[in-house]
Amino acid sequence: MIDLQHITQEYKNADGKGTFFACKDVNLHIDRGDIFGIIGRSGAGKSTLVRCINLLNRPTSGTVIVDGKDLTKMTEEQLRAERRQIGMIFQHFNLLSSRTVFNNVALPLELANTPKEAITKKVMPLLELVGLTEHANKYPSQLSGGQKQRVGIARALSSDPKILLSDEATSALDPETTQATLQLLKKINKELGLTIVMITHEMDVVKEICRRVAVMDKGVIVEEGDVIDVFRDPKCEVTQAMLGTAVSARSIPASMIERVRKLLTSPRELNKAMHLLRLTFVGSSTTAPVLSQACHKFELDFNILLGQVDEVQSESYGTLTLVIEGTEDNYLKAVDFISSNGVRVEDLTHVI
Repeated sequence: MIDLQHITQEYKNADGKGTFFACKDVNLHIDRGDIFGIIGRSGAGKSTLVRCINLLNRPTSGTVIVDGKDLTKMTEEQLRAERRQIGMIFQHFNLLSSRTVFNNVALPLELANTPKEAITKKVMPLLELVGLTEHANKYPSQLSGGQKQRVGIARALSSDPKILLSDEATSALDPETTQATLQLLKKINKELGLTIVMITHEMDVVKEICRRVAVMDKGVIVEEGDVIDVFRDPKCEVTQAMLGTAVSARSIPASMIERVRKLLTSPRELNKAMHLLRLTFVGSSTTAPVLSQACHKFELDFNILLGQVDEVQSESYGTLTLVIEGTEDNYLKAVDFISSNGVRVEDLTHVI
């Protein structure tokens, strides 16, 4: 549905000296009907990139193909017509305070000169879809943040788009309202078959709704893949930091770091050593007694420092940080055993 080829967005610096790249040679393919996440820190270039999809930002160079059509070669009139197929929702709602909920949703239809009767037939089902039928005649000032976002979603759907772009649409919402909004977007994706692109800096949003994700840093995509794979095995430092799994002393509470260091360097029994490990479990391995079996089989002792189990795309996912003690030979055999049972093993002994 969306094919971005070698997208570069270059700007001049404020002092007029030199340039900087908001996006640099970005290539991205998003399948029809997918929910795709683009995530990164502030200033990573993700909002610039998503605005290239509908050419609200016209890239300095590169090609934007949407539903088989090259938008970068279109006239302004052709582009306006194509933009009706690309809905957009924003972080700060962008509602008109002087218009009711009904009239805010109806605005794109009015601008397209849609007959009044047809507008009513279109808007009311949309309000029902987003759960705002009883609020049709209220003004934005009378709505909660979550309700305002639902108005924004209904407005974005009013022109029957094939694509929905969400630019930090949940960032201004509380956790409960965020969850409700994400469930609504899931429903829209399923019932209407829309392709949804989520721009966010929140890993929880990606975890909850997206099937695939691209991680941006300094205008470049540094990692891309299925969400469960990226969560299970983040390759780059940016992704690790955003997931809270960066391989550094920061991944262990400060109050515990010095004690762990002393533990790792304290004298051991002859031929025994201690290692600091992080184990990553996915699916059935989260409930299998792999660690217990390995330690029993290879005569190892262990002490758990940190652990969590979560769910990504309806599949269990968890990490465990621990210190483990035994002979070096048995330790290596245990690592092989644990790995062969579908658990990712990282030795962090020399990192801390």
